[in-house]
Amino acid sequence: IWRESVSSNDYFRLSRKPFVIGIAGDSGSGKTTLAETLESLFGSHSVARLSGDDYHLWDRQKPIWQVMTHLNPMANDLERFANDLVSITDGKNIQSRRYDHKTGLMTRPLSTKSNDIIIADGLHVLYLPILREHFDLSIYLDIDEGLRRHLKLQRDVQQRKHTIESVLTSFDKRESDSARFIRPQASHADLILSLQVIHPRMLEELNEKHPIRYKLHVRSRHSLNEPLLTRVLIGVCGLHVDMAISKDASEVELVIEGETTAQDIALAAQMICPRIFEFLDIHPKWQGGVIGLMQLITLLHINQSLTKRFI
Repeated sequence: IWRESVSSNDYFRLSRKPFVIGIAGDSGSGKTTLAETLESLFGSHSVARLSGDDYHLWDRQKPIWQVMTHLNPMANDLERFANDLVSITDGKNIQSRRYDHKTGLMTRPLSTKSNDIIIADGLHVLYLPILREHFDLSIYLDIDEGLRRHLKLQRDVQQRKHTIESVLTSFDKRESDSARFIRPQASHADLILSLQVIHPRMLEELNEKHPIRYKLHVRSRHSLNEPLLTRVLIGVCGLHVDMAISKDASEVELVIEGETTAQDIALAAQMICPRIFEFLDIHPKWQGGVIGLMQLITLLHINQSLTKRFI
């Protein structure tokens, strides 16, 4: 009885509240990739994942998709998505189906347990106010449109077994819904990560001798200890960094160019936010290049948000 009383106490539950991350963006913007690389920092044993794709209302074969796209909120059970997110954050297990991208079918309901870190990614993660208010950190991926189409075409054809014609057709079909329902979510994000090519012609000249070179545009509505971050990115990672701060210091913009290794990213994280590693119970798996930079920038925001819990 005493144990049940303690575990149901509001103050105890607040102290044990998971850290909740929301990742929104258009189809093919890299939501799943970012979620997986963040999970590799904390370990799958510490992370619970929710995917917005699992809340599509219909299988791929249903005729409704002839008149509606997945980007339309009406094609998704966002109320159940919100209820499941609230429940799993409150420590409860949830039952949800999984969407199989290869077959276009939903699986039987599977159980997902609550955990220390909860990562929710999807097309409409920041669409509803109840969802936006629930995240400790909200991220929007605003990838260059030409690059998004290039990467989505590769993924959908090679991994999800779509035809090239169907993917190309979907680009034009989804454009209006993207402009109406997806892109406005960027205004609600704490952190906007925009992956861009150094020069648009790189997509036209892509081959083994000329791989794509990227730059990362970061826009944050929270302070990042910008002087230290800039010094470390330049001095340790050997990157070129341009920084701009709004007049009221409410928003910071960084443009980061260059190549860096996973080892340099790991060293940069140790220098910038050493206390966060007390929170990690595994050796984090860092990535090189722009993906590693996204890991680092996101981890800085997580560190800042966790610090605020103790203020």
